[in-house]
Amino acid sequence: MTHSTQDPEAASGSCSSNIPPPFPPSHSRVSSFRSPQFEVLLYSPNVTTEPTSWATSRTIPVYGDHDVVSGKILVDSGPNCSPGRIFLTLTGAFTSKSGQQDAMKPGTRRHVFFFASKSMNLISLNPSQPNSPAGLFSGKRRKSCARTTELETRIFSFAFDLGHNERTGNILPSTFSSSGSTSIPVELAYQVTATWEPLQLTQKSSPLTIPIVIQHDPEFHSLNCRPEKQDSWIEIPLKSSRPVPVRCAVTLPSSLTFSRTSPIPYFVVFATTPRSPSLAREISTDATISISVSSDLSYREETAVAPTVSDSLVGERSVDSRSSRMKRRVIKRIKSATSFWSHSADMDSGDSGLPPSTRTQSGPPPLKPPLGERPGPLAFSDTQMVYKGISLGFPKRPRCGKLHDKANDHPSLEAYRALPDGLFKDKIPLNPDMLPSINWGGITLKYFFDVSVSLGQDELRARIPLRVT
Repeated sequence: MTHSTQDPEAASGSCSSNIPPPFPPSHSRVSSFRSPQFEVLLYSPNVTTEPTSWATSRTIPVYGDHDVVSGKILVDSGPNCSPGRIFLTLTGAFTSKSGQQDAMKPGTRRHVFFFASKSMNLISLNPSQPNSPAGLFSGKRRKSCARTTELETRIFSFAFDLGHNERTGNILPSTFSSSGSTSIPVELAYQVTATWEPLQLTQKSSPLTIPIVIQHDPEFHSLNCRPEKQDSWIEIPLKSSRPVPVRCAVTLPSSLTFSRTSPIPYFVVFATTPRSPSLAREISTDATISISVSSDLSYREETAVAPTVSDSLVGERSVDSRSSRMKRRVIKRIKSATSFWSHSADMDSGDSGLPPSTRTQSGPPPLKPPLGERPGPLAFSDTQMVYKGISLGFPKRPRCGKLHDKANDHPSLEAYRALPDGLFKDKIPLNPDMLPSINWGGITLKYFFDVSVSLGQDELRARIPLRVT
């Protein structure tokens, strides 16, 4: 069940000092998701809705690839609250569904390429609760907490930085799906999963899955790619399978990087070798120029993004060294009694910049994701046509550029002779909604510019990789 709500204030009793300081909300939109044990609030710059079987629609938070997925978890600390752990994960998964023709590999295959996690350990403050260490601390603080247990709501703040693990030149892929009408059905989706894992073995885990959408902002990634003025170009020759008396080349901006909000300018030229005016006129009239831009989406098995694990242990703050030593003994006894706490962070280790109730592990994450997040090997490849155009002949004759020698009013005869025999000039429009180039966690999305010039039975062609931002 989900609904939009306002940011709640951290209203606790006299034990409010045990609550970690919340992260300041970075976005104004708040979406609420509930489970029997807790409530999750997600802050996002935008939201969308999808229909459900209930009367109300479901709210889906929408983020940019450089945003921070932040929120809060509200846990009721009433008399019925039992000690346990909240395991929070943010995953990005690539899913492909085999077609009917692939009888050897039926069903859906899923691989997690992005994984980040946090865990929040909750120790009950109710003295009457079994296995509760609260009753072992000072009587003054125990009585204070006992009076406010029924009214206390604990708030855990969290944040996942989507751009924190970004590698140079690579962008976290956005949410997308393919229906399979022209390709294999694929989906790239993100979700936040909050799982309640009770300390008592008689209780069951309670997962809450929250889908989120990640979209790219074309303006953010295209500030340096606007082709307002192209001063540098690169000329790439076209090749044929056998020798021909013609040379062809395509000219593109030298960066080969283009924004989705702007077109791709290009030139195609040819010259006869040796020079033949009759052959040049024939090619200018009868040659067929084919231009296409295609995308190649592929996946190969690769180590997923290293998880980021942060453990928060909430309990009584020690008021002196004696109570701190007693607290460590209690935790050690709990660790020896069950393996549930074996991976928790030590209460007195960690960061100097964080409050005593919040600890961050810097080594390899000891916490393992739920069994549902363990993917098998996956390999996938799909090609889509972004643009295709065909033109007949070379309608223009190249001209000499600007003269660098102002003493001469006209270009020299040698400059005219060096000009190509024919020129074709055009632009390819791109779509702001198309995906940018991707190289993340084994998922690769590449764009290619293909050009061919057909001269009767001969064909000259070239393929140039592009980068789309």
